[in-house]
Amino acid sequence: MTPAAVARRAPAAAHRSFASRGVAAAASRRSGVGVGATPTIRALHSRAVASEIAPADLAPPSGADLHGFELVREEYVAEYDAKAFLFKHLKTGAEVMSLSNDDENKCFGVTFRTPPENSTGIPHILEHSVLCGSRKYPIKEPFVELIKGSLNTFLNAMTYPDRTCYPVASCNLQDFKNLVDVYLDAVFHPNCMTNEKTFLQEGWHYELDDKDAEMTFKGVVFNEMKGVYSSPDSVLATACQQALFPDNTYGVDSGGDPRVIPDLSFQEFQEFHGKFYHPSNARMWFYGDDDVSDRLKLLNDFLDEFDKKDVDSSIATQPFFTEPRRVVKSYIAGEGEEQQKSFVQVNWLLNDGPFDVETGLAVGFLDNLLLGSPAAPLRMALEESGLGEAIVGWGLEDELRQPTFAIGLKGVAKEDVPKVEALIEATIAKIAEEGFTREAIDSSVNTIEFSMRENNTGRFPRGLSLMLRSLSAWLYEKDPFQPLRFEGPLADLKAKMAAGDVFKPLLKKLLIDNAHKVTVELNPDATLASKQEADEKTRIAEYRAGLSPEDIERVVAETEELKTLQETPDSPEATACVPTLEIGDIPKTSKAIPSETSSIGETTVLTHDLFTNDILYAEHLMVSERRARGGGFATTLSSRSVFRFVWFRAVFLGRPDARTCAPYTTPAVVFR
Repeated sequence: MTPAAVARRAPAAAHRSFASRGVAAAASRRSGVGVGATPTIRALHSRAVASEIAPADLAPPSGADLHGFELVREEYVAEYDAKAFLFKHLKTGAEVMSLSNDDENKCFGVTFRTPPENSTGIPHILEHSVLCGSRKYPIKEPFVELIKGSLNTFLNAMTYPDRTCYPVASCNLQDFKNLVDVYLDAVFHPNCMTNEKTFLQEGWHYELDDKDAEMTFKGVVFNEMKGVYSSPDSVLATACQQALFPDNTYGVDSGGDPRVIPDLSFQEFQEFHGKFYHPSNARMWFYGDDDVSDRLKLLNDFLDEFDKKDVDSSIATQPFFTEPRRVVKSYIAGEGEEQQKSFVQVNWLLNDGPFDVETGLAVGFLDNLLLGSPAAPLRMALEESGLGEAIVGWGLEDELRQPTFAIGLKGVAKEDVPKVEALIEATIAKIAEEGFTREAIDSSVNTIEFSMRENNTGRFPRGLSLMLRSLSAWLYEKDPFQPLRFEGPLADLKAKMAAGDVFKPLLKKLLIDNAHKVTVELNPDATLASKQEADEKTRIAEYRAGLSPEDIERVVAETEELKTLQETPDSPEATACVPTLEIGDIPKTSKAIPSETSSIGETTVLTHDLFTNDILYAEHLMVSERRARGGGFATTLSSRSVFRFVWFRAVFLGRPDARTCAPYTTPAVVFR
């Protein structure tokens, strides 16, 4: 994922494929501020300091035990004030990216490349199943018990089309170590490899409550994916991905197609884990203020019992089409007029591999220029056309091996589908001819650059956002450090933008002259649900017809046994294996924020010397008095107003202090 892409969207907590692309809103700017008498002013600001780390501080402490790892590479990532190390485990070849800074929200993630060959949903089922007990924590749901006594800031797992991620985060050191320990034991030593009942519960099974009852398919993932395939938006996303990538692993559904999930056997399930869930296929990530040597020791305690293994988990490149294609599919029509209309989405494959950072930035800016605000020309043309109810696609997607671009409308009348396609094509051609205004380009660049510098990921831990960013290159044999850097590529891109038009040639290359283009039309079908249900019942009936009376009794017994297992809680003695926090594990004091008090005349100034990546935050509390008359009385009213000023890329004229800086751009002022 390019830095620009991260700036444009908020990370999802967990997802089967991908969250919808959010586009960064333009910063609110107001001018012409009128201020009355100000007898007292208090100001609060943070310095935009650059905490450069000396090269000698990069390496782990002299003589530090690397616990079976070798240091492959070390760098200081100035963009995030972090010391970054790439380690490799000598015995297994497992790779570890370790970032150290002063962020107390410590993060860990282990990611395996897990490309499926079919749509049985095996990566998705496995993601569920490994979390259902392990060698060290042999209970049904260790994570449910763990959460009861955890201070975690993130705890989840995510299945992508080509990888499976297991990330955790916590601000408490002992809690963080507990989370990492439970996760590592889950992925490397899951009980589901020997307990077929977990596979039946999480994946799929035949359910029969009585020999005379109706037999059905059941399973956590099976039921989940039936819900997904009943959503037209999800059906569209799957259809577009598979149409763009018919020749590689993205052409199947890693989450699972309910029509195909029952084809999966327990043996195939076991073999998939044995092949891909191995340290030699793992990419592990640490971030935060914990000790590097302790990180490596914790990992080596798990990795040391494995040996290196050749794992072919490579993601094949989709060859480019020689001419555009069109796909027409159906979705289950619900009730209501809006459920009787069509979807149309135009999709392009943009490159044969991940973009380099500079190109990724340029494409990210182009994406923002096309769709990033209500005034963006492609977005405005679609929203004001009256041809549909809402935009679908939302532009650039660059989390897979090959980036794509998609745009379209839903809620389209069947006869208007060609008009939507023609409008998209004509609008893009017009933009390529006329270009963008300098004001629009500056606004887009400033918006995305500010987002990259601030790296505000909301409640989603920053360290996990950086992990996903690094994986966008690391996963495909590229440099894991590269996506974390944007200063140099951004400066180079700005120089090219100053010298000539960057976006018109890019638009022409990626969208207009690109033959790898697929238009997907999705139409409602009121009979599709009943057809799919009939097909499922026919399949089950054929299976049941081949069973003997003894076999029927066996299915009934297995159904009852599985339900009993699900309904029986683990005993207190069993759950005692799950680590919990002690009172002594919780610090009695919070992390101190550096503060310096000074004054300018009658103004009290509080300065917080923090790394803010060339962004200066200043908050001014202003108390004013004014005379007011009413009902024959006069009184003095005192009001307090808080103004927040943000200087983007402040230029320091002396020492790094707000009193001696000049704004690089007009400050954004937010009233509250």
